[in-house]
Formats: sequence, C-alpha cells, structure tokens
Amino acid sequence: MSLLPHHPRPIPTLLRAFTDLDNYLTTSPAEHVFSHSPRFDVRETKDAYILDGDLPGVKKEDVTIEFSDPSTMNVKGRTVRSASGEEGSWWFSERAMGEFRRSFSFPARVDREHVEAKMADGVLSIQVPKVAAEPEEERRTIEIK
Repeated sequence: MSLLPHHPRPIPTLLRAFTDLDNYLTTSPAEHVFSHSPRFDVRETKDAYILDGDLPGVKKEDVTIEFSDPSTMNVKGRTVRSASGEEGSWWFSERAMGEFRRSFSFPARVDREHVEAKMADGVLSIQVPKVAAEPEEERRTIEIK
C-alpha cells in the first residue's frame, strides 16, 4: 500500500504539457495571443483512424478539414467569443479563442475521398478510412550480365 496518491492519467497529462510547450516554442508571439490548439483523441481501428476533438461553441461552418499531402490532414478554424451584453470586470479568462490548427500525419495510406466528419455537442468526430493493403509482389532476383 502506497502513502502517495495514485494519479491514473499522468502520462497523457505529461504528453499534453510537452505538446503545449512545443506549440508555444514553434509559434510567433503574435500567434500566442490569437491561437490555441484544441485537444483531440486519436485511435486506430482495423479499417480507419478515428479522431474526436473538443471544439465547444464552434460552429461547423467555422471549421475546415483538408489534406496538405496524401498522409497529412489539417483541421483549422476559429473560436469566437462575444462580449456583448456582458457586465462587470474580468477577473481572468481561461477559455480559448481565436484561430486554431491541428495537423495529423497518418503512418499508413488513407482514403481521402471517403473521410467522414460530424460535429455534435461540441465534439468534432472524423473517421479517416485506411486504404486496403496491396498484396506484396513476389520477390524477384535480377540477373547481372
């Protein structure tokens, strides 16, 4: 029995911290003020890659999904927060706003023509089908003349 509390998710939290640090170090100071990086869960099934991203308050019209090359998908958009009708002075603001962009590189070929995406309850779900594996060609030996 341990006297220290057990934290069931230290690795994902640590990975998120490294991702946030990398995003901070690789963007310009102006981008920090007006950009953020939404969190995504990515899993792989036999036939597809499934991505679920938290985009609370974002309309589907404000999100673009595109492939920059055959194996890299970019999700980008804008989070807008309106201050109209709000009274009082701010103590602090923690909700992200502004431009966002996430890139995902897949290790295997994907079927870009049959990607499906839907937005429900602030979660963007994207299903990226894999391309069926092509049979490997038989081994061939070249004769040297």
